[in-house]
Amino acid sequence: MSYESKARLKDGGILAALFGAGIALSACTPTTTEIPMTGSSNPSDPATVKAQVEQLKQALADLHAFKVETQQAIGPQKWVDEGLRNMDCKTPDGEGGVNYSVLTLTSDPVDLEASVNVVKTFWESKGFTTRTETNPREPGLIRLYANEDGGHLVSYFANIEGSSLEMNSACVAGDLSAIYKELDRQEASDSPSPTAE
Repeated sequence: MSYESKARLKDGGILAALFGAGIALSACTPTTTEIPMTGSSNPSDPATVKAQVEQLKQALADLHAFKVETQQAIGPQKWVDEGLRNMDCKTPDGEGGVNYSVLTLTSDPVDLEASVNVVKTFWESKGFTTRTETNPREPGLIRLYANEDGGHLVSYFANIEGSSLEMNSACVAGDLSAIYKELDRQEASDSPSPTAE
C-alpha cells in the first residue's frame, strides 16, 4: 500500500463524532528552517526530491514540537494523535507542495474559557493572529483559529466532551507524486526484511 493510500485511510470522522461537525481548514505551524535544494532545476530530479523529503521530515519535527508546546500550555490532559497524514498544499508564494496534518484529541476535561485564553496567548506570542468563535446552538464548544503568514491556520476546539487540536506543518514546495514515491522508497528501505525460517 502506498504512503498516499495509507495516509488517506487515517483520515476519519473522529472529530465529527466529538463535535457534531467536521473541521474544514488547513493549518500551519511557525516557519521551519529552509534546507537548500540541490541538484538540477528539474523539480523531479532525485537530489532535489530527496532534499524536499528532508525538508518535509523537518517540518514534521517542527509540527510535533509546536503541538507539544501547545498541549503543555493547556495543562496535564492526556492527548492522543488520531491521525497523521500528508496532503497537498500551497506555499505562501503559491507553489504547490506537500505538508503533514495531525489531529490530536483529549477526552480529559478542560476549563473551556481558561484553556482557550491560554492557547490564544501562546499562539499570539508565536506571531499568530487569532479569532474565537462560539455559537449559541452549540453550547459547551469554543473554537479558536489562528493564522500566520500566508493565511495558514491552526485550530483548537475546547469542548465539554473533549478537546482537539488540528495542525498542519509548513508546506514544502515540490512535485507531490515524486515526494510520495521517495517517502515510499525510504519507508520500504527502513523496514526490516523478512527472514526465512
